Amino acid sequence: MIKDMTEGRPLKLIFAFTLPMLLGGIFQQFYNVTDTIIVGNFVGSQALAAVGATGSTIFFLISLTLGLTNAFSIVMSQYFGAKNEEMVRKTLVSSIYITIVFTILLSIAGIVGARPLMELLQTPADIIDEATIYIQICIGGGVGLFVYNGAAAVLRAVGDSRTPLYFLILSSILNVLLDLLFVIVFGMGVMGVAVATVLAQVVSAVLCVVYTYKMFPIFRVKSSEWNPHWQNVGTISKIGIPMGLQSLLISIGEMAVSAVVNTYGTNAVAAYTTGNRIQQFATLAYFNMAQAFATFAAQNLGAKKTDRIQDAFKKIALITIVISILSSIFIFLSGESLVRWFISDQDAHLETIVDMSVQYLFISAYFFPFLGLIWLYNNTLRGMGEVPIPLISGIVELIAKVGLSILLGMMFGYIGVWYAGPVGWALGLIPSFIEYHRGRWKRLADRIVG
Repeated sequence: MIKDMTEGRPLKLIFAFTLPMLLGGIFQQFYNVTDTIIVGNFVGSQALAAVGATGSTIFFLISLTLGLTNAFSIVMSQYFGAKNEEMVRKTLVSSIYITIVFTILLSIAGIVGARPLMELLQTPADIIDEATIYIQICIGGGVGLFVYNGAAAVLRAVGDSRTPLYFLILSSILNVLLDLLFVIVFGMGVMGVAVATVLAQVVSAVLCVVYTYKMFPIFRVKSSEWNPHWQNVGTISKIGIPMGLQSLLISIGEMAVSAVVNTYGTNAVAAYTTGNRIQQFATLAYFNMAQAFATFAAQNLGAKKTDRIQDAFKKIALITIVISILSSIFIFLSGESLVRWFISDQDAHLETIVDMSVQYLFISAYFFPFLGLIWLYNNTLRGMGEVPIPLISGIVELIAKVGLSILLGMMFGYIGVWYAGPVGWALGLIPSFIEYHRGRWKRLADRIVG
């Protein structure tokens, strides 16, 4: 269902838009969480570490496409808010061409680059082979992931956050069933969960694309509109490439932290993996609220309603702080119990991994308000096409993560490494905070053609 966010009560619109995205985010997390829980319990902590060691590398490989698919949504939201349906369709065509090109390039990069990247990160020898296979399958066969993300971005641009959710739920259930089949029945281990993930993603992508074409007349492209609109491609690239570079910088920071963690052995990798998976769940609410606000800001900028953006932002910022504090409390109360879900009670390294992972979670939880705000400020600025400052924010975060993971790791061991990312959130927030409150983004409304 198409939703115009330029009229009506802002908070009601944002919450209604956020809820399906939040539920979708929960189910999307099931892909990686199911993989780690199943291999951790039915194969062992070594297999858990192998899957977990791939996280930063996979993020690195797909980071540029994440920026571009978000740009699809931003540009299309602005034209939709300006009531320019012709440019909405031209943006869709541009998005399709961009998705095809990057799907091919990234599939090749994933297959060829997996092993060198894992060696660069000093992945422990006992898990590097399985980690390499996992990346090659997930990225080499990542067409489902890339197409789904593109289709979901297009639907979010016109206010429909529910449809992607329905197909994601279906594919998540399929992923769990295939994981159990390939790991327990066929004994395929890490390779099995990778194949299951790829197949489930393809299903969600196909369903999302078919539904979008059949149910939304605004996306039915005329034969004369299939020619590339190079100015539109340039607009998407102007927004998407800096966003992709920011994701790339963040991923490099994650890879740097992972490289340092890898030097502490397989138990540290397993602990870091488990903590990351739980943290992703705990922070989903305000992550998706920030994404929803980006669409709200984009549509209202297109409608030249900057005061409406400012008023809603103040309320959402306060809500973000409250929710992030509640998430921290949840981690303090439930962190250890959640960590134990990921590892078999019979695993010889259970207690060591639990202790290390809980320490990681507790340290991160103290900084959740900074994480929530950096997401909100950066998504708001990006949603309005103000992308240079969020890129600078990413650079600050990268420098902090890399520098502190090395420095604090040398001083305090793996505990010092646990502090690197959270301190990076706090420092990365500063440039985006300053830029938003300067108010220069208001001038961008004049560039959008209605």
